[in-house]
Amino acid sequence: MLVGIFLAVPNISAQITLTQSSYPSSVIGTDSLKTTTYASAFPSLVMTAGALWDMSIITDTTPQYFAYRVPSLTSQFADSNVYSLLGYRYQGNVQSSVTVSAILEYGVNIEKVGYSISALTGLPTDSLFINSQNMVYSSPYTKIAFPATYNSSWSSDYNSDLNFLLSLAALSYSHAPCILRRYTTEKDSVTGWGKMRILDAYGSPSMYLNVLQVKTIITTTDSFFINGTPFSNGLLVYLSLTQGNTNTTYQQNYYRPQEVTPLAQVTFTDAAYTQPKSATTHVQRLETINAVPILNTNKIKIYPNPVSGNNVSIDMPAATCNEWSYELKNSTGAAVTTGLLHTNGNHAQFPLPPSLAPGTYYLQLNNNGNQICIEQIEVIR
Repeated sequence: MLVGIFLAVPNISAQITLTQSSYPSSVIGTDSLKTTTYASAFPSLVMTAGALWDMSIITDTTPQYFAYRVPSLTSQFADSNVYSLLGYRYQGNVQSSVTVSAILEYGVNIEKVGYSISALTGLPTDSLFINSQNMVYSSPYTKIAFPATYNSSWSSDYNSDLNFLLSLAALSYSHAPCILRRYTTEKDSVTGWGKMRILDAYGSPSMYLNVLQVKTIITTTDSFFINGTPFSNGLLVYLSLTQGNTNTTYQQNYYRPQEVTPLAQVTFTDAAYTQPKSATTHVQRLETINAVPILNTNKIKIYPNPVSGNNVSIDMPAATCNEWSYELKNSTGAAVTTGLLHTNGNHAQFPLPPSLAPGTYYLQLNNNGNQICIEQIEVIR
């Protein structure tokens, strides 16, 4: 069965390499972001070359929010961000630049804020104050090292001090100067490239965009000091803190040219990157799909069917063989394998997963993000 009669304007896919020239001279502006948690199925986010990642299947996206990228006196730009101390939020602008060698972050300009922490301690006069400050990293953090391409990698090691004041009546502290010293190690590696689509601000799938897949491991260790000495065990227990607490975060970041913000950032609960927990998608400046008629859709042939071997062959009209991808889905609609089709003339072939069980499946062919046809396939091996 063939459905759909449109083909997008060609957008040839190839491995991309990010350098300083991949970005505009100014990145000042507003980013529109959307977040989601693991309440609905995530797609397969396999780490490989020439992959196709469909983040548009996520349905539990929350209303979008905005992140502001503003000018900076000390660097090229600054990204707004929100942080937490003792469960209380504070804001800061991350000082950053796109340089010849990397996208670098130098520290955070933090805004003044104060809180009553009686909900934490039970005493009405207890408080937390964070004064305005320029928190400078001990060495610049490398967000992306250039040239960033398949199998490249980089790392960063730095520490930072957040200064704050604590008043705790039960322990006789009144505006006592404190420091949160954070040691951060991040390891990044480009583990794949391909195309990804997400839901736009209105909930519709975007077209597929070329991205680099970057695997990120962030390890932080926190130490607390008051009046120049480490927090005592009693103070740590009182505030439910652990001295030297270490936390590791596992992420995949999908970067597209021209954008400092990843098209998608997915956080995982495990080091094997098999259990996604949440995702943030960048819905700003998504490309629109310009549709033109496709001819001879009835000439698309998929064989053999039934299939008992390891490969499926596809013949397509030669005039339309530019950018093709496939999605093989089971009877519930879940994708069991996806990828880009590498054509030879008007012929293409893709492998079936070795563990694929016999049964009925549905093969969807896409051209530049537009669905072209769906064919029922019987696997009998």
